[in-house]
Amino acid sequence: MRLLPSLATLTLPLAAQGWSPPTLATALNTTATDTGGHLSADGLTAHWSSFVSGNYEIWSATRTTRASAWSAPILETALSDASAVDSEPFLCADGLTIYFASSRVGTAGSFDIMRATRPTTGSTWGAPTFVTELNSTDPDSAPSLTADELEIYFLTTGWGAPNPPQNAIAVAKRSSRAVPFGVPTIVAELSTPNTHRDVQVSPDGLSILYTEYDSSIARIRVWQAVRTNRSAPFGTPAPRTEFDAVGTSLGVYSVSVTQDGRDMLLAAGFPAAAGGQELLESLFDGLVSEGAPGLIDPVRLHVYDSGSPGSVYALALALGNTGFALGTRTVPIDGDALFVATLGVGLPPFSSGFLGNLDAQGAATGILANPLAALRGLHLYACAFTLVPSAPRGVRTISNPIELELQ
Repeated sequence: MRLLPSLATLTLPLAAQGWSPPTLATALNTTATDTGGHLSADGLTAHWSSFVSGNYEIWSATRTTRASAWSAPILETALSDASAVDSEPFLCADGLTIYFASSRVGTAGSFDIMRATRPTTGSTWGAPTFVTELNSTDPDSAPSLTADELEIYFLTTGWGAPNPPQNAIAVAKRSSRAVPFGVPTIVAELSTPNTHRDVQVSPDGLSILYTEYDSSIARIRVWQAVRTNRSAPFGTPAPRTEFDAVGTSLGVYSVSVTQDGRDMLLAAGFPAAAGGQELLESLFDGLVSEGAPGLIDPVRLHVYDSGSPGSVYALALALGNTGFALGTRTVPIDGDALFVATLGVGLPPFSSGFLGNLDAQGAATGILANPLAALRGLHLYACAFTLVPSAPRGVRTISNPIELELQ
């Protein structure tokens, strides 16, 4: 799932694109600190760390649909140690493995990464164990994995972190789930002298979100970087400035997004009377990609426009992203021959869902595969439109662009 530029906000007169202003997740918050929230891949389970018992322990809640209310939170007793800090939980995409950070007895560096498993999503968690190959003699925390569980990103002041005691982002990889991770390395392109507070890699490994203290605004800020394939380094990080004013204290501490890029769970600073940190929710409107267009596995292009349920949408592809004018607005991809050929049509039989109606929640999904092995490495740009006859030129919404690399 790519969130930049796919989460880039465009200033359009008829419909807003981007994340909605975060609102308090009231059902999940206590009178104590609630932080380190994580949403499951399907958005139906939330895990976080709460200080409500007088120590940081892991809690969870569920809901039956994205539109449903959250259940009453429960303490994950199998994962929590009352005498230690347990925080920053990360539920893997299949729901059968959970990673988190802990200061319990047995750590190698005062704060280590642990893992627990269960045979089914309805089973009790087994006893957590230290993921020894990831833990240095310095603090290691905030684990986040790709959906295939072959890459893990986390925060560390060890493993060659360039500015200890400031946290840096590290990555470790493995060839299969059955083997340990390799030796962690620092993600150099994301390294700065500032301390990092949280990190989340997207399920497809093509986007990464993290929080970092930014002295220029004296707040913790959300940052994002993307890449078009998992062998490449991440591109230049960009701040998610729409979250700069969230909270009333230092800013956003942690951030988590569902696999389809629609729902976000944040933790931000608030007055001590409200617990110090609180969990918030936000929804995205725009275009999000999930995966990459390969010969076998396609990319899923998720169109979100919550203000236009039931309206007609159309997807288009182009070879460039210089853009062109549409009245007083700008289409952020080129109006080239590929654009004309694919608008609402795609590249059949290698695509589907390029034209249709948004559902009751204002969502739809298009599919695109690589049509030819010889095209591997070719970069395309995608954009979505919501079509309403009464809108200027019949176009209510023009989405953000997404860069795709054929695999």
